[in-house]
Amino acid sequence: MRDYQDAIITMYERSLRETLATLPDPTCARPAEARRIIDLLVETIAGYASGLVARELVHRVNAWFGPELAAAARAVTPPPRRAHPPAIDDDFDVDLYPRRVIDELGCALRSRLARAAADALVRIEAVAALLPADRESTAAAMFAELARTTLFDDRLTRELAFGWQCACAVIEHTPIPVVDGPPRARDLWQIWSRLASGSPPSETRQPPDRDGYIALVH
Repeated sequence: MRDYQDAIITMYERSLRETLATLPDPTCARPAEARRIIDLLVETIAGYASGLVARELVHRVNAWFGPELAAAARAVTPPPRRAHPPAIDDDFDVDLYPRRVIDELGCALRSRLARAAADALVRIEAVAALLPADRESTAAAMFAELARTTLFDDRLTRELAFGWQCACAVIEHTPIPVVDGPPRARDLWQIWSRLASGSPPSETRQPPDRDGYIALVH
């Protein structure tokens, strides 16, 4: 089980490190507004990161122990915690704000994903406690499989790249980009962009199953 916990932390850190190195820094005329958008994006990505772990854990429990225990595992999954940022002055002077916007994103994400990893450990321990004591070797094999697959999971990397495209458009007040990804990701990030910019989301293509995403950010 410890290998699985370590794999989650490694996956989070790798996704952040690899993605941040490729992301552009947007033109920022209003730092306070940019930080508001960053906060929304960080919470969305943290929710997605937690959802990845929860979804895969429940899926594996179902495969190894059956639907009854999978339902129990889903029921005990703790929600990710939301950290409320300090108030930001809308009149903050851009000339006195030397940090790049992408650096602000990296700093906030590192802190938030560390808390998401801590939540994941709580989730894993709670699920492990549900598994039959007389099937300890089966549980060990399941967690070993989870550790291997998690180490090579690059979905968080893709979602962060998608999200930053949309966040930059909102920060720069440019048209919302069409995400070059699966239809579900395209729809969800378009909804996110409209919400982040203060526009009402379109009613035409909202997916009924968000499958681990957090689209409605307040």
